[in-house]
Amino acid sequence: MGLFDFLIKQENLSEKLEGVGYFDLIQDVEKKKFLKEKMDFDYNDDSNPYIGKGWLTFPNDFYISSVYKLAEYKNGSPTSDFRAFEVWASSLFRGEFVDYLQSAKVVFEKNGLTLEWKDEVFDENNKDKIHHRIAVNNKEYLIFSGQVTRENMGQTMKIYLDSLRKILNDTIKRQDKNFKVILVTQPEYVVFVLLESEMVNRFKKILSLAKNEIEE
Repeated sequence: MGLFDFLIKQENLSEKLEGVGYFDLIQDVEKKKFLKEKMDFDYNDDSNPYIGKGWLTFPNDFYISSVYKLAEYKNGSPTSDFRAFEVWASSLFRGEFVDYLQSAKVVFEKNGLTLEWKDEVFDENNKDKIHHRIAVNNKEYLIFSGQVTRENMGQTMKIYLDSLRKILNDTIKRQDKNFKVILVTQPEYVVFVLLESEMVNRFKKILSLAKNEIEE
């Protein structure tokens, strides 16, 4: 390998992710190929002056399947790699909490984890106050309780994001499994990424080359 080829390889984030086993759960070879190409393209794409290049994206399965004319998974989750799934805080807050649990369930089950839920209760005592709870894997969790106003809407959506991630990680801990769900920022939304515990630090090192931020 020449020096030029070496430098190109060093800039290829998808190959770095491949090296830590990130794509190991994808059985469709074509899908993996196009997913990696799209991730590298987005990382180097500087066409949007408001966003700029340098973002590691996680294209969803609908996009990859439709653009490259491949069979869509249609399994109830947008995940294309069985690790990452997108989460929009506004949707999570506005009644789609269970929908995101379904997205997580597909990812969890592919990784040998159990995720079941029941008894979602959304008490709205008046137009502003919310008490929202749910039982996941037979344990009740409080998602949010309190007043919601225009002034604290952003903070409330962040609480919802944190609640979902904490619930998922607690269910993993109770199954005595070595996995962790981390939050990775995107320009307009976030993705939750499920990683084996030993992969987390290597993943973070790769992501340090990008603009994304991580919350654990």
